[in-house]
Amino acid sequence: MNPKKIFNIKNAVSLVKYTEEGQLVVVDERNTVRIYNISDLKLMGGFKINLTPNKPLENGVSVSNDGKYLALGIRGKKRTTVWNLETKKLIYTLGWHKGEVLSVAFDNASKYLLTGGIDGRVYMWSLHTGKMVNSLPPHADYIMDVGFSKNNLWVASCSYDRLVSITNLSTMNSFRNKAHKGAVLKLKFLRNHKLVTGDKTGEIAIWNYTKGKVDKRLTGLSDLVIDFAVDNQEEYLFAVTKEKRVYLFDLKNYELITNEYIKLSELPSKIEYIPEFNYLVVGTLDGGVYIYDLLEDENHLNEFLEKKEFDKAYELVTKNPFLRYTDVYKKMEEIWERTLDLAQKYLEKGESDRAKSLLAPYLKVPLKRAVVQALLKDFAEFEKFKTAVLAKKYPLAYSLANKYPAFKNTIYYKKMEDEWRKIFRKARELILIKGRDDQVRELLKPFRGVGEKTPLIQSLFNEKQIYEFVKKKLAQKDFKEFFLLVGRYPFLTDTEEYEKVLKIGENLFNAAENALKKGDFHTVKKYAEILQDFPQYEEKAKELNNKAEILSNFLRAIATHDYKTILDYVQRYPFLEENEEFIKYEEEWNRKVELAEEYAAKGEVLKIVDLLKDYMHIKEKQLRIANLVKSAYLNQIMNLLVRYIKEKKGAEYLKRAVKNYISLFGIDAEIGDVIDHMRKLKIPFSLEGVQEGDIKELFNYNLPDKIWENIS
Repeated sequence: MNPKKIFNIKNAVSLVKYTEEGQLVVVDERNTVRIYNISDLKLMGGFKINLTPNKPLENGVSVSNDGKYLALGIRGKKRTTVWNLETKKLIYTLGWHKGEVLSVAFDNASKYLLTGGIDGRVYMWSLHTGKMVNSLPPHADYIMDVGFSKNNLWVASCSYDRLVSITNLSTMNSFRNKAHKGAVLKLKFLRNHKLVTGDKTGEIAIWNYTKGKVDKRLTGLSDLVIDFAVDNQEEYLFAVTKEKRVYLFDLKNYELITNEYIKLSELPSKIEYIPEFNYLVVGTLDGGVYIYDLLEDENHLNEFLEKKEFDKAYELVTKNPFLRYTDVYKKMEEIWERTLDLAQKYLEKGESDRAKSLLAPYLKVPLKRAVVQALLKDFAEFEKFKTAVLAKKYPLAYSLANKYPAFKNTIYYKKMEDEWRKIFRKARELILIKGRDDQVRELLKPFRGVGEKTPLIQSLFNEKQIYEFVKKKLAQKDFKEFFLLVGRYPFLTDTEEYEKVLKIGENLFNAAENALKKGDFHTVKKYAEILQDFPQYEEKAKELNNKAEILSNFLRAIATHDYKTILDYVQRYPFLEENEEFIKYEEEWNRKVELAEEYAAKGEVLKIVDLLKDYMHIKEKQLRIANLVKSAYLNQIMNLLVRYIKEKKGAEYLKRAVKNYISLFGIDAEIGDVIDHMRKLKIPFSLEGVQEGDIKELFNYNLPDKIWENIS
């Protein structure tokens, strides 16, 4: 595949990001930002940031989905800068890390930023206040990548320690799993509670992040994963490695499609998929930005189709499955279906040479060859079958149809089956009239000896009332008894009544699913109760009934503001995260949290407590609230530290504040940093007599408004 467009920006590419505004943002190693219009692939603007060069193979550069913010981890400075891309101005410089920041990521609503560093720490920052609002579970080694889930309810981090840490932001519950053999370098959240991670050995894992467990592992990569992307439907995964190749995986079957989807001439650093245009953008360490049109082969596909070179056309689709999205491919498949249908009609007429000529081009197509060969093989005996049907030698005809399945799609087989249904319906009526047995036998004589019809014929004489009983059960909608009869008399599966009942079951199931979507739980339960009598729908009916029960209780909990039950249900049943009512509930919680973050930035602890008092009794919310209080106290302490640096005043307040903080939260990384600062400033400080607290026990205390005040 050749690139549609190449930009040579000279310096190594650190980021390629497609924004919601239809812009492609490219950031290079020298912190130069370039913005391209994706419609015409022309440069719209950009600017250079005068900072030390970043590292392209790390994840220390990120742009928000709306294209508003740029985050840069400053090499050698233990800081992260946040820039406004429109005004080209610095907004925040974020600290707290003890080492270089290796990974940054914005949430999907452009409200928060995650940072992960050499120190193994992960922090979450408010883009509204510029303050740290959450410290997430740390790692024992470098944090290589961080990210938010699509709905912003979850975050994940991966590290050189081979661990992947997954945290629910609503409850602060975390999973930690060492599922990789090598350092985990890359992660990406997908829909449907999936997370993709890639490691140094080339292994890619697909997680169910709500359970913290790996569902599947992708094989085929022989070197470390540099970056990956997915298409808009999340059917395919693109992965690039040091081998200068783009791998393509099928995410439905979790299989490698090709390890040479795109061959690169330069070592890749980043990739990005652009759904509106089906572009794949590859940035390289040599300063190249390669834009590939994944549907560029559509013209070639059309050429092959016009020349009837079907083998080349289907080979092209196998190599590039994105061509299945094109109108040309749809046309190609329509031609195949018409060809197959016409060939069968020729074969039915005995015009085998015409059929073979028509199908010949498809014998070169591996995907179609087996179908063509089976059809031609079957129809070698078709004249014998046709003659048997026309002569009403049905035992021979059915025997041939069972041997050659293609015959069952012909008009002659359908004609034979229509004849059977008409005769058997008449026989069922006559058998109930006394003295008509001989007439019934004569009527059914042509079908005597047909294996699949014999049980029906025998039952007609041995169980004369069974068909009337079946009709009665159908009329009464007594499906339980109906299927019990079918179980005792399997031949009943060939009756019209059985087909009718199957259709009723299908309609009931579809209606129950629609009722579930509409929130009509009473109807769901009513239909599910009926469907439990259908063996093929029994499990699905239980699942529908269970979902209806869960949703009914869940929505009742939301209506009564029973927060504990709400969170308990969401943790047990992750599909509820996508429920509209829960989304509204979370929006209300998030609005309050955002306001609480403003209070935390100002160190206003009691305002946080008052604002979130309705959530204080909910165990699942306490840790998130405690982190906000912790953030507020840390900001108070930092203000005291700054004051001391400027004025050499307030040392006693600072020492008391640190001791009180430890009494509430214990010695954590953040207060450890403060103590290090105090020692550098030569402020005498001793922890003698200070008992370490636990953040989980925070609300057992009457919290002071100021951290240096007395705690009770």
